[in-house]
Amino acid sequence: MRTVKITALLLVLWLVPCSVPAKTYPQARATALHLVQTIYVEGMGTSDEAARFRLLLEDQLSGKGFAVVDKPEKADAILGGALSVARSGIYGGPADISVTARLSSADGRRLWSANIGGQITILNPITSLKFNEPVEYRAKELAKKLRSDWEKSARAAGVKVRG
Repeated sequence: MRTVKITALLLVLWLVPCSVPAKTYPQARATALHLVQTIYVEGMGTSDEAARFRLLLEDQLSGKGFAVVDKPEKADAILGGALSVARSGIYGGPADISVTARLSSADGRRLWSANIGGQITILNPITSLKFNEPVEYRAKELAKKLRSDWEKSARAAGVKVRG
């Protein structure tokens, strides 16, 4: 009787994993940076600034020619990372905003990464008068770097880049 129970238990344990379908992203097959056209942007942390950064980054990526989608299964690649904000000290000055980002294919392979940080110093007097939003500035900077590296990847692969 005990052998029957053990055999039945082993049979059930063997059948359960076989019946659970694997989660796949059939559309997301980018294997090189220049193949990425659509991007899903994951959360960049739990703070209000991180949530805001994510929204600003989505807008900036759209402005740089990438299609931003609302679900990872619709994307060629997934952009995730972390935003770190260190407020200015008691003497004032700009906040220290750092971003670490990684663009990965659906199967988890790293296609691109960047680490941008430190205090923001703008030497151009005209630009510095317009500058008052460091989180937005980092979103612009990250999108610009991704687009630039995407274009380099495309040129290296022999793909003609507009612009």
